[in-house]
Amino acid sequence: MDLQFRHLRQLCVVSETGSLNKAAAVLGLPQPALSRQIRRLEELFGGTLFERDQHGTRPTPLGSAVLEHAESIIRSLDDHQNRVRDHRMLRRRTLRIGGAASSVFYEPLLSSLRRLSADERVQIVTPHSTRELMDLLREGEIDIALRDHQSARGALPSHEGAIAHTLWAESPVMIAVPAGRPTATADRLTMADLADEDWISCTGPDACDEALRMLCASYGFAPRITHDIAVAGPRCAVIRHQGCVALTQAYRPLQPGVVRRPVADLDVWVRHLVAYRRESWIAARIPRLVTLLSAAHRDLAKAETP
Repeated sequence: MDLQFRHLRQLCVVSETGSLNKAAAVLGLPQPALSRQIRRLEELFGGTLFERDQHGTRPTPLGSAVLEHAESIIRSLDDHQNRVRDHRMLRRRTLRIGGAASSVFYEPLLSSLRRLSADERVQIVTPHSTRELMDLLREGEIDIALRDHQSARGALPSHEGAIAHTLWAESPVMIAVPAGRPTATADRLTMADLADEDWISCTGPDACDEALRMLCASYGFAPRITHDIAVAGPRCAVIRHQGCVALTQAYRPLQPGVVRRPVADLDVWVRHLVAYRRESWIAARIPRLVTLLSAAHRDLAKAETP
């Protein structure tokens, strides 16, 4: 006979009730079946576990030693099962969102999620790169990836097997320049007007330097990159004090002393995308989420319009 968890529980119930009849009722077993089970356990442990007399059933010294270990094992297993249950309930009630730490759309996203459902707790994950963001999505560590894709207008990233992308907004790429400089006051800017400027690129593993060089090369010049700064870093301070320029999204907040200008011949847009796993529980809610995000984006655009 192999000792099983249910056997330990049976011993504990017999000890707690002090009666085989009462223990059998609690366990939902016939009393003769429980008595046979106790005898088999006594054979397994090599001695009598309970004394029976007119006052009921009490553990023997051997039974007390066995019960001490049994109760410890049961408490430990019950605690483990409770933790697993709580973790599963929390995971079912948690919506895990991944996106860049510098995203300007977290507030619209969180507002949209509150309207989408008030039942789930929202957890925000901010990886260091788009590659890491998508790896987390593929591995099921997040439910939704809020990502930006910069390209010529109309180009979108292709679906990646189990991963789908849904477009919810587009924003033009513009240029951030120091206030008071000719680039800030010119009636019209082109990429040629920026060929001799000092440029800021973004640090990180998403090959931003390479993308900037390729973009400028398509306009016939090599950018003079003098600073590599994270998007969430002191870009505006460097622009203001060093006279640099940097590509920027249309709605990214700027600090005093820095202005945002359109570039007439720069046909580059940021596609704001929701990426998700097709088989995820959240997939059915994506159309509603996209509708809410699109409306939030329109409100943001109106607020930015002079």
